[in-house]
Amino acid sequence: MNDNSVEMERKNCLTEGRVMPSAVEVERAVLGVMMVERDAVARVAGEVTAECFYTEAHREIFRVIMELDGEGRPVDLLTVADRMGDNEVLRGDGGVAYLAMLTSRASGAVNVEAWARIIREKHVARRVIETCGRVMAMAYDGAEDLEEVMGELNRGVDEVNEEVAGGAISRDLRTLVGVSMREYEKRAENGRKGVNPGVPTGLQGLDELTGGWKGGQLVVIGARPSMGKTAMALHLVKMAARSGVASCVYSLEMDDVSLTNRMLLSECDVDKRRFRDGELTEEELRRLHEAAGRLEKLPVYIDDRPAVTMGYIRNHARVMKKRGRCGMIVVDYLQLAGGVMTGKEWSREREVAQMSRAAKMMAKELGVPFILLSQLNRDVEKRPDKRPQLSDLRESGAIEQDADVIAFLYRPAVYGIREITWRKVNIGTEGLGVVIVAKQRDGETGSVLFRHNRTMTRFEDYDPSWGKEDHKRPF
Repeated sequence: MNDNSVEMERKNCLTEGRVMPSAVEVERAVLGVMMVERDAVARVAGEVTAECFYTEAHREIFRVIMELDGEGRPVDLLTVADRMGDNEVLRGDGGVAYLAMLTSRASGAVNVEAWARIIREKHVARRVIETCGRVMAMAYDGAEDLEEVMGELNRGVDEVNEEVAGGAISRDLRTLVGVSMREYEKRAENGRKGVNPGVPTGLQGLDELTGGWKGGQLVVIGARPSMGKTAMALHLVKMAARSGVASCVYSLEMDDVSLTNRMLLSECDVDKRRFRDGELTEEELRRLHEAAGRLEKLPVYIDDRPAVTMGYIRNHARVMKKRGRCGMIVVDYLQLAGGVMTGKEWSREREVAQMSRAAKMMAKELGVPFILLSQLNRDVEKRPDKRPQLSDLRESGAIEQDADVIAFLYRPAVYGIREITWRKVNIGTEGLGVVIVAKQRDGETGSVLFRHNRTMTRFEDYDPSWGKEDHKRPF
């Protein structure tokens, strides 16, 4: 083979003259949708970074969009154009007119996550080509140390693999043992200080049984209608926020203002009817304003979109986590969430199982407790005592498999049961609730009693010293 043939072969191997993989039109579509559709930013942010975009102008536009969103500012044509100002990169591509073109050609956001994945795939393909080209160049240039060539090849492959895996890496047992021991020492120190190691629930008995909610846990709270699932969820959110843990609440049934009203009522306990009709007394109004002042300082974020999928929750929670606004996730409730299954393989049981698995993966990925409310089936009401059990979880046994903790809410008074036996003592059921921890992967099961007011807005620990006539005690 002559010198010219060798040089030609070298050029072909280094892909000279070939176009690198890219999807410029897809990039334009994604950026356009991000400036038009309200929820597109969170959905795209979970799939790509600025480095995934092929053109420099697109990378700059994406960075500005993420900056604005991270600051809590609106993202649209005007705000992006204003932030970019006299950006030289954008000016070279047409300036504000180019941004306007992107938004004018934006279509619906239904497929924006799929488009973002295409951008990511092209980026990974470019990384593979760049790595191979760099190693081939070293080999062709006659690198004396073959180990150096192989080291560069292995480093490049590892980098690409890590990027494909989203940055996830396996850890050896030595590292994990060290982590385990440090976590134990932290728990021991917290125990000496009387500090709950998990996110507090606001109920002492439940904290003692569970140790509070832990990062990475999927906690399922199941109940029949009117048992107070939403009220309990709001109580847990408020207690977490008071301990400094920010909560993201995804309410698929009630709107955000209604949930806020319930939190206000739980904080000041004014008359619900007079609050609804705007007829509060001066004293009640004073308490209401004081409660509002306390609540508005709490790190609680409510998303009440009626049609929300687990994919949306995952991407939105990722963004909120990066902003330091997501220490716990609450979804009210599972059976109202949308899945992604379609076609002949669709079944409600499989879809619910898929969503349950997605919730568990989110908890692990973000390292936060995921509180998932769930409906129970009607089998509960066929039993004499009406107490729920694991088999009552509606539509999917996969929930039982995925959950780290499963707790049921039980209010005997709703079923006309006036007394229950608790630790060999008969107690009245008016204003009484029971949290039944039916599964706990890393702990014991058991039941915890609590008190609630008539409107199910306030909860407190049950005091067994109240005795048999405790149902007459005012809340």
